[in-house]
Formats: sequence, structure tokens, C-alpha cells
Amino acid sequence: MIVLTDAQVVVMHRLLTAVLLNESYQLADVEDALIWLSPENRQILCPFDSLWARNLAQEIVRELRIQP
Repeated sequence: MIVLTDAQVVVMHRLLTAVLLNESYQLADVEDALIWLSPENRQILCPFDSLWARNLAQEIVRELRIQP
């Protein structure tokens, strides 16, 4: 089960709506969402988690932009 705060829900709603409507959105929102939705069983946070999330978010955005 995923538990989000009210503020996180607002960001997720805005992000998902923008993606579904093919509207612009902030890369930071994608990065945050990836972190919030990562597996709960992680016990050790790696300093590269943020970099990994940013790179994955950029790749997702790049793929979405090239789709017709």
C-alpha cells in the first residue's frame, strides 16, 4: 500500500492530469513521484537515489516528447 500526504496527492494529481492531457509539467514533480512511489522495503537510502530518479524522469519525459 502506498500512503501519500495531502501535498503529495496534489502533486501526483497535477502530474498525472498533465501527462494524460499531454500538457507540460515540471521535471521535479516526476522526480518526486518516482521517489514517493519507490518500493517501501528499502532500508538504506543511497545518495545516488536522487540522481537515479532524475535520470529516469528525464528519460520518461524524453520518450513522451518523441511519441506522436
